[in-house]
Amino acid sequence: MTPRDAKIQAALRTLEGERIRWLLGKKGALTSGENVFGETITDARYSFILQKAAVVELERNALLLQMEDQPKTVHELHDATDIPKREIVQHIIALKRWRMVEQVGMKGRSPQYKTVQSSRPADEGMS
Repeated sequence: MTPRDAKIQAALRTLEGERIRWLLGKKGALTSGENVFGETITDARYSFILQKAAVVELERNALLLQMEDQPKTVHELHDATDIPKREIVQHIIALKRWRMVEQVGMKGRSPQYKTVQSSRPADEGMS
């Protein structure tokens, strides 16, 4: 897969994902009423939250795509995606917590990670 194709595939998975669809579907409820703390989210704050969530999901999907075919180290993931290594580590921690990634070996002194194969059809979106 070319880098351009990988970016497109990651973007499609992000748009199909549950997190972004949920945020888009809840805009009216989030920006027009008060939450349990009596606060109202402004349109600007909602846009910021949506943008931040989209970036996180896009980066995670890009990383998951890179780890689908073969295990990768943080250094290899950085080289393939240009995502800063510190952010990759944070994403790996979250993805491991959700059992979407597992450590499968070592390459020198660096752990290798691989996407956990799910029972979902390959064309179904992920969150």
